[in-house]
Amino acid sequence: MVDDDALIGRWMREQALLGLNRGTPDEEFARGGLAAFAVDPTVRIAVLPGDPSSQPVPAEKPEAVIPKVMAVGGRQLPYHGIVRGASSGYVGYSPRNEGQWQNFAAVHWHGGVDAFLGVEGGREWDLGPQTRGRVFFLHRSVGWAWAAFDLQRQMVERYEVAGPFRAIVAMANTVGAVLGQLGAGWNEPGAASIFGAPTAIESRVLLIEDVAEWPDEKGVEELALRFAARIDLAFGGPGTRHLDCEPEQGRFTPRW
Repeated sequence: MVDDDALIGRWMREQALLGLNRGTPDEEFARGGLAAFAVDPTVRIAVLPGDPSSQPVPAEKPEAVIPKVMAVGGRQLPYHGIVRGASSGYVGYSPRNEGQWQNFAAVHWHGGVDAFLGVEGGREWDLGPQTRGRVFFLHRSVGWAWAAFDLQRQMVERYEVAGPFRAIVAMANTVGAVLGQLGAGWNEPGAASIFGAPTAIESRVLLIEDVAEWPDEKGVEELALRFAARIDLAFGGPGTRHLDCEPEQGRFTPRW
């Protein structure tokens, strides 16, 4: 737990720019910064370094900072069709025909990572006859968090980005929504039992964890799985639906 008021103030100002403060109006939540170019938000993941006004990341070829393909757990995330610079740093994104970004991953000059899932994080889904609802993809969200946290690890190692760090996972427009893409053996949306499935009761989910030093590869995975458990709890689950309940109970097997 960080108790430095000046540091927390710096983080809060940066969160305000991204639309990730607890007091952010629902219609502005997770829509700040580069999200202005993107589709409506589903899940957003950000890491803030100890000094968001610092600039440890140098000017260099964008592809040297943002990989076109991000992979974790042996599985790839969507290919970034465009990788380029921006006034805030570097960004890789997948464009749509309408010009909006479907998703993006960014590294800011201060060395913090910013990931926006867009269509990757969830969607409106048919849950049954004449019934539609909002579904968030748990495993895909965990995969993006894992990838974003590992990219942050690389930035810390390469550019000596200084901590402490604040890790954020935010989910927009969650009230009444359910989780899908669960661990093996759990009922998925559309199954007969979905109408008894737990839902989120809050209009947004904002999860934060502060760490003194950014973790290594193993620690990055553990951090992503801690957020996974908290996401499940926020949606009324037992905190374990990201894990398989069969055939091998308690195992996280990437499914995206």
